[in-house]
Amino acid sequence: NTNNLKFELYVVHAEVDGMGFPLSYLFLENNGNCGNGVRTGVIIDFLLQLKTLGLEPEFFITDKDFAQISAARFVWKNIKVQLCLWHIKKAVEARLSSNKIPQQINYNGIAAQQQFSFIDPSFRPSLTKEKIVFCPKEIRPLIWKMINNHLHQHQLIPTINGQYLSSAEIWTTAVQEIYNFCQQNSLPWLWIYLWNEWYNADRWFLWFRAGCSYKLSVFKTNMFVESHWKVLKRDFLYKFFRPRLDLVVFIIMEQVVPHNERKFD
Repeated sequence: NTNNLKFELYVVHAEVDGMGFPLSYLFLENNGNCGNGVRTGVIIDFLLQLKTLGLEPEFFITDKDFAQISAARFVWKNIKVQLCLWHIKKAVEARLSSNKIPQQINYNGIAAQQQFSFIDPSFRPSLTKEKIVFCPKEIRPLIWKMINNHLHQHQLIPTINGQYLSSAEIWTTAVQEIYNFCQQNSLPWLWIYLWNEWYNADRWFLWFRAGCSYKLSVFKTNMFVESHWKVLKRDFLYKFFRPRLDLVVFIIMEQVVPHNERKFD
């Protein structure tokens, strides 16, 4: 909501001595005809410009936007994508509190068992028109506690027993714990959601800190970026309601950028 054309505004934000600084901005048209493939391509071109200028980040912290994730991993082959903890918590809590039944079951239990032998492929729900309880209210905090614990485990951090687990061991242990919990509490819908969205082979390393075995990010959220949007809207755009795109560009270049340059100096 920064401009009257409803262009999406992206920023690459870097941390310097504990402070956040915007490096570059991108306006991207969002008219409903711009699929993820198109968005990914534009973001790749945007990030390539920064790489050409010498930017080589070790971590890329973002929300669960796969256009951004795919673009970052394409441009910087060895980068560690880290999903924002705050956005993970928000997404998980929203789904756990909803009893909406999916229209279809996108789950391959046999493939999951081939990945982990302890998974029973028959543990899956049946499509029904009856009301379901996706996740009982009293156990939602327990689910988040497990997820949060899995996120923070790392090869460089010993367990309470003093053991250093490998990345694969951390993932396997986490999957087994969350699967056993769902099975023991007869929650197949919950298990399928957690597996498909968070714990399968294509997803877990995006949010586990153990996804990068030899280093740890000092950040777990992208609140620097959220704070930057707040400053932009409340300190620089507060006089305008859906301002023209060229006005927003002018304000960013003539006011926001100099403001951050003074802060950096």
